[in-house]
Parts: sequence; structure tokens; C-alpha cells
Amino acid sequence: MGMSVLARQFGHPRGLVGRLVGRGMARGNRDFNTWVVQALRKRRDSDGVTRVVELGPGPGVGLACLLDAFPRAQVWGVDQSSAMLGQARRHNAPAVGAGRLQLVRGGTSAVQGFAPLDLIVAVHVLYFWPDPVREITLLCAALAPTGTLALGYQLRPYMPRMAQQEFPRAGHRVYEADDEVRYVFTEAGFIDVDIVVKGPADAPHGRLALASR
Repeated sequence: MGMSVLARQFGHPRGLVGRLVGRGMARGNRDFNTWVVQALRKRRDSDGVTRVVELGPGPGVGLACLLDAFPRAQVWGVDQSSAMLGQARRHNAPAVGAGRLQLVRGGTSAVQGFAPLDLIVAVHVLYFWPDPVREITLLCAALAPTGTLALGYQLRPYMPRMAQQEFPRAGHRVYEADDEVRYVFTEAGFIDVDIVVKGPADAPHGRLALASR
């Protein structure tokens, strides 16, 4: 299997290869997903967060963290990949059975169906939006007046070599600097954008862009 084929799977996992990619995501992104939710927990009072969406939750590791961090919240996971929704369902079966977590197949436009939202989270999704300003504008419209949008990402220089080389060839968008991400947010209507870095500055594990209406 060529690397370009594998890179496309990260944007929309499907079939056997997609399921294998999902398992890799669960292992490789667990620490980063946990850190993202911990950062949100410090920023938002858990009692005040009652409606949460994770867009592109993949195998559901981040959803599990959100359910634990915000125990009063109704949570939705929205993903275009049926393979990922299946893994997320298995990973969070008790929450699905209790009705706290609903899994929905769809993209950014589907998020508006759950507005107004206190929190929208998307981790390692930014690269797969051909028009990120449009997507973030849609997400902004789905937020409650005090809602927060949180996007976890990595800059190109610190990505694995495969992603650095193959994501652009597969049509994905990579970012060289935080200012490029800030620009997308401001073009979408956000005024203040905070960017938090996980790990040392010279070898970061990832970044989190936070913006509120």
C-alpha cells in the first residue's frame, strides 16, 4: 500500500485499512486527546458545560475524556467515517447505552443541528478542510453565546515524516506556523485566539487553539 493511499485514509478512514488506521489513532493520539481535554477542563467550569460536540472523534478516545471531564454534558460525536463511528461506539458503549453520547455520521454542517453548544472540539481535523474559514464559520454559528471552539493540531515541521510529505500530496492542508491558524480563525469571525503548546517549544507534541464567541 502506497503512502499516499494511507494519507488519504487519515482524512476519511474506510474499510479494513481505515479500521487499522483508527486503532493506530487510538494508541498514538491518546495522550494528546487527554491533554486537550485537561486544558479545556481548566478553562471551563464543568457544571456550566451541558452540550458538547467532538467533530471527527475517530476511534472515540477523546469522547471518553470529554464524558469524564464534563459529567453533566450531553455529548455528540460527529464523523463522516462509519468505520470510526463503529470504533467510537465500542469504545464508549456504556455512555451510548445510557443516552449521554450520541454518534452521528456527518461533517461540519451536521454540528449546527445540536446548537447552541457550550463546547466544540476537533483534534487533528484542521488539515482535512479544503476551506477552513468556511468550516470554522459554521462551527462558530453553532456555539452558544459563551461557547468555546477548541482545535487540536500539529505544525508541519513537527509532524511525522509521512504526514509532512504525504498529506499535501493527498490534498490535505498543513500549517507551517501558528499565525496561519490564527488567520483562519480571525477570517471566520473570532477576535481572540489563544494557542497553548504541549511539550517543549523545540519539540512540541501538539497545539491547541482556543476561541470563544
